[in-house]
Amino acid sequence: MPASNPDRRSLVLIGAGSAVFTRGLLADLIGADDLGSWEIRLVDVNPDALSVTTRLAERMVEARGAQKRITVRSSTDRRSELPGADYVVTCVGVGGRPAWQEDHEICQRHGVFQPVGDSVLPGGISRLLRTTPVMVDIARDIVELAPDAYFFNYSNPMTANIQAMTRYAGAEVIGLCHGMHHVQRELAAFAGLPFEETSTLYAGINHLTFIYDFRHNGQDAWPGVRARMERELAEPADPADIGAIWENGKAWHNPFSWEFFRTYGAYPAANDRHVVEFFPERWAGGDYYGKKLGVDAFSVPEILQWGEERYLSMRTQAEGDTPLDESAFDRSTGEQEQLLAIIRSITFDRREMFSVNVPNRGSVPGLPDGSALEIPAVATARGLRQLRVPDLSAPLTAILARRLAPVDLAVEAAMTGDRDLVVEAVIADGAVTDRDAAAALTDDLLRAQSRFLPRFN
Repeated sequence: MPASNPDRRSLVLIGAGSAVFTRGLLADLIGADDLGSWEIRLVDVNPDALSVTTRLAERMVEARGAQKRITVRSSTDRRSELPGADYVVTCVGVGGRPAWQEDHEICQRHGVFQPVGDSVLPGGISRLLRTTPVMVDIARDIVELAPDAYFFNYSNPMTANIQAMTRYAGAEVIGLCHGMHHVQRELAAFAGLPFEETSTLYAGINHLTFIYDFRHNGQDAWPGVRARMERELAEPADPADIGAIWENGKAWHNPFSWEFFRTYGAYPAANDRHVVEFFPERWAGGDYYGKKLGVDAFSVPEILQWGEERYLSMRTQAEGDTPLDESAFDRSTGEQEQLLAIIRSITFDRREMFSVNVPNRGSVPGLPDGSALEIPAVATARGLRQLRVPDLSAPLTAILARRLAPVDLAVEAAMTGDRDLVVEAVIADGAVTDRDAAAALTDDLLRAQSRFLPRFN
């Protein structure tokens, strides 16, 4: 699928009101002289957020004198922007931070403590119910109006969205998440090795991907990792190391992930903050190494406040009330970093390998073909080609199979508006096993988020 105009490519960003992502993407493209000229089409259903993001983008382009290479336009109507697109990127969060906060508070009132709540368990299911049908509608428009575009999705819950957009819209969509990319770098740093000299093999689902092979210049690098892990975990933990939002590189920052590694010989990405949500039976009442999940361990209010402060800072920059933050143009480490690397690999046929979320289609034996997995893929001039991962161990495959079952239930519930299926999905996900309790929690979530759930109304 070559660009319609190799001298000027077009990229449609749906959900552009996510100013943090948009700023990172624009900064990367402004610095990517090797990729030529771009027309960036920003789309968001929120006119105010779209206006902020558009003004910020225009200021960034002007600050770097890139007006001849980068043009920006915006619209609240995605259908007007999709025709002729070379790349489409979705970064949609239905309900935004307020809905996320509401999920968090309701789940806690029912005794469910989640440190994130964007992928699994009741909080993740609630996000799925309001987001996945919207993503399917977007995917249908992309299939109709931009059938030759490369389509990348960042919207959570990733596994459910990829499955649904493939199944209900017939879309060829690639899901991207920076979690795996960051953990690969963290493992190299933990082992004291240059990242560029290391390699990994892995398979899983988004936020629960098992890195089971880790090498340095072709040699097994796990022994050095194990030695440091055992040394650090043998020391008493500093409470500040456990449950902090930001990584500090110490084993005690992710005690459960390292315990998992001891047992299965594979490290789970993307670290404890996400991984613990897939094992609710381990954390009765949210108790996690002397702390409470989502409260003083991986605090949800803290991450929401951080996001709000970043958005407000970008808003003042967009409006010219504060100077443009020049650090945005530094080397990228954000979610969009892998996207630019993939575009380069496609453009120049570099055939580099990336972690992607795609339908299984036989890549991992023992898991359903239609389930969305996070696996390696090679980016070529003819598109992305996912790799087979035939040697994932039976225990790890069994864990994934168990975690995929609730996704199918929740996706069908979201697409049909079936309240009883939501209850079954909540029970299958494991945090609430009593049917009456699951029904009460489900009804509270449906009632609180009803403005985003037309199928259930």
